Amino acid sequence: MQLPVFPLHTVLFPHLPLPLHVFEERYRAMAKDLTADSSPYAGRFVVSMITDGSEVGSDAATHDVGTICEVRSAEQFADGRWMLIGVGVARARITPVEGATTPFRIVEAVELADPAGDGASALMPGVQAALDAYLATVKRFVVRTASVGRTEPLEPTEMAASLDRMLKPIQLPEDPVAASYAIGGLLQIELSRKQQLLEIPDAASRLRAELHLLQREARLLDDGALPPVQPSDIGYHPN
Repeated sequence: MQLPVFPLHTVLFPHLPLPLHVFEERYRAMAKDLTADSSPYAGRFVVSMITDGSEVGSDAATHDVGTICEVRSAEQFADGRWMLIGVGVARARITPVEGATTPFRIVEAVELADPAGDGASALMPGVQAALDAYLATVKRFVVRTASVGRTEPLEPTEMAASLDRMLKPIQLPEDPVAASYAIGGLLQIELSRKQQLLEIPDAASRLRAELHLLQREARLLDDGALPPVQPSDIGYHPN
């Protein structure tokens, strides 16, 4: 299928939401086309991570594997800007379409299969335990570092209570494919690693990679090898 592409400095996983503030003229035109009753795109576009260039004012180069995103809500402001809420629906391999007459880029998007892979279900208990341990480690790390440089250290119980409100226990979906994408969205890692997770061809292999990353990130946090972060920086982000 031929769809518009939205280059972003983010990685969107299927099943996860994506809020978009659309202000550049060409993407305002794209939002208008996506939401039109007669739209040939049926409210769908492709999100692809930028490899070179910026999100604004240039034709950025992107990875050739991205995620088809479906608009679930759209609001246009009086000044022409749009606020879109989309949800990832499928991974896709994309190739440019030459000669498009639209102000935004069009790509040929071919959906990629999403098999569970061998042993995916058996991995789920261990992955859930690793996710629980990772979130618990994040809480300990923030409590430990939040008082650095303060004349009066924060009460650990007060900070922990605040973090409990932000980082609630997360029960992964029973479906290994959906669970693998949920973890990809939750992990606070480099975008290049997220892109690698997106491109893994089956859920079992993705879950194995994520199990390693969850354990690695928790270990680095416990060892103090990662830079301190503010509590406001720790939380769920859809990319």
